[in-house]
Amino acid sequence: MAHIRAPSPLSPGDTTITTEDGILAAAREMREEDENETPAEKAEEERIEKELPYSIFKPWEKWFIVFMTSMAGIFSPLSANIYFPSIPVLADAFNVPIESINVTVTVYMILQGISPILWGSLADSAICGRRPVYLSCLLLFCITCVGLAVTPTSMYWLLLLMRCLQAAGCASVIALGAGTIMDIAARAERGTYLGVSALGPMIGPALGPVAGGLLAGELGWRWVFWFMCIACGFVLVLEFIFLPETLRAIVGDGSIPPPRLNRPLVPILGRGRKNQARSMARREATRSNTPLDTLKLLRNIDLDIILATTAIPYSVFYAITTSTSPVFLAVFPWLTEVDLGLCFLANGIGSLCGSITSGRLLDWEWARAKRHAKERGVSEYDYVEHARLRISPFYWVMFVVFTIAYGWTAAFRVHIAALLIFQFFAGWALSGIFTSNQTLMMDLFPGRGASVTACNNLVRCLTGSVVVSVVDFSITNLGAGWTFTIMGLATAATAWPLTFIEWKYGPGWRRQREERLAKSE
Repeated sequence: MAHIRAPSPLSPGDTTITTEDGILAAAREMREEDENETPAEKAEEERIEKELPYSIFKPWEKWFIVFMTSMAGIFSPLSANIYFPSIPVLADAFNVPIESINVTVTVYMILQGISPILWGSLADSAICGRRPVYLSCLLLFCITCVGLAVTPTSMYWLLLLMRCLQAAGCASVIALGAGTIMDIAARAERGTYLGVSALGPMIGPALGPVAGGLLAGELGWRWVFWFMCIACGFVLVLEFIFLPETLRAIVGDGSIPPPRLNRPLVPILGRGRKNQARSMARREATRSNTPLDTLKLLRNIDLDIILATTAIPYSVFYAITTSTSPVFLAVFPWLTEVDLGLCFLANGIGSLCGSITSGRLLDWEWARAKRHAKERGVSEYDYVEHARLRISPFYWVMFVVFTIAYGWTAAFRVHIAALLIFQFFAGWALSGIFTSNQTLMMDLFPGRGASVTACNNLVRCLTGSVVVSVVDFSITNLGAGWTFTIMGLATAATAWPLTFIEWKYGPGWRRQREERLAKSE
């Protein structure tokens, strides 16, 4: 029979411990108990853990949690894209050149990349957890939206400051969503949940320009921010009432009641939780999660490769998105602001389709890898890189081909439908690449879902800001055809070899990391 542990500060016997001292005391106590266990007791615990489900949440509860994370994740890309149609209006209102308003876009992207490092490390820490960080980020976003809506037009510096704080609030929610899915979904189903969770962030770029153009044109630029405040306030109230704490370092599989500050107002999700302390939750409670620890993840070469293969196509696609208005106006000068906003729907819908289909394909590939591993008598985790990257080459080919095709159709002034079709499939391919890479990163770094997503956000946003800063200059001097040809070929020349390197050498790097962690413990 497995060793029965006495109640500890992390067990259901004491659920009000929220201080670092209490958690560190629990960690010391559990390490001592682990050392005193016999091999038979450890084997019995491992057998029981394998028989238990990964999470106690029922399927409908998981989907509701995914829905809430997806709703929260919409605001980071929405606040970035809804802002674009208002740039000329803001320049006139604040009596500054458009270049000065573009500075607010640049600093927004920089903070969008940096802030998740802090929030992500807090969300992965047993001292804080997911739920408090969710609510803090959404509350900060609401407050800054109010600040932007009432900013006097004589105070440009305040507009700049509020945009920085706005990015700091909303950008981290996507990282939190990835970590939450990692908490509740096993590897076999993680792809589908990740794909659906990405629907919210993918809707933002599609609807943002449309909503921004309508609001700025009909009600004035201040209503852009009032609208985002109202929408975010609704999601904030929804999550305050229903969102449970999911961090496995606090609640394990969901069966351990969290501290009071981490409990929802109406705890309808996970009501079937049992008084059951899982050893995985206890082990993860001892892990350090500071911003420095998050940055230290970049020392892993396999993670760096995956981050690069995500950042490169993301930057190219962001260049397509930000240059859509000037490119389309140059080719089709008869388009109105509303027409331009509607044109953004093509890449947005493509991204939605890509998220849904790629998630399902990833789960099929995992089931295939599991069958293959069973035939060889090994763990399916030995094939995690191959299971997640097997379909990536198809997405890479799609992305490069349709990016180059988009550039030349714009250069030769082909019918607008052709440009929209190529944007649609480029968005589809990017979503497939992003979902595959994000799922692999979470598989490689269990318990660090928010932290690795924060690293992903940092690299792709900083890379994207560099590419966006030169795309207009390149289109003006080289034309859209050669600009996107160069970007497409550069993507193929860098991302394809890196993906192959990760496929070939990734399993070895992963095993070396596991050996180092085992020795350190």
